Amino acid sequence: MPGQIVAIRDFTIADAVIRFQVNDDVFEALPDIPLTIMQDMTKMMNVRDAVTERGVEAILEITDLFLTDLSAARFRHRVLEDRVHPIGVKTFMAILPWLLEQYGMRPTQPSSNSSTGLSDGETGTSSMDGVLPEESIPSLSLDIAP
Repeated sequence: MPGQIVAIRDFTIADAVIRFQVNDDVFEALPDIPLTIMQDMTKMMNVRDAVTERGVEAILEITDLFLTDLSAARFRHRVLEDRVHPIGVKTFMAILPWLLEQYGMRPTQPSSNSSTGLSDGETGTSSMDGVLPEESIPSLSLDIAP
């Protein structure tokens, strides 16, 4: 029909790179990833089992996919060769759930308490202010497990 306006909902994700730091290295992850990579990342949540079943290379293949090329190379070096500041299981297990959160996955366990940046006696606004309780939010479940 002439003169009819068609509204289009744009679901384009901003190309903001996700950054995290380990010691002096800042790593950059891609702004979004395919669901198959997300599925593989969730399989890595139990690093010990993943390494036993598929070897450390399986974990590094995943990080190669979600990190930028330069960050992936530096991450590999820190995991495989850096004896002064290695990225070991403890560090990897802190990074992985945080990254999953950045990509929209809910953590499998509550996040650890983090500093608000406020000194004693100061108050701030919670990042959850105004958010509906989980039971009142309709959910769309994507089963990405194999």
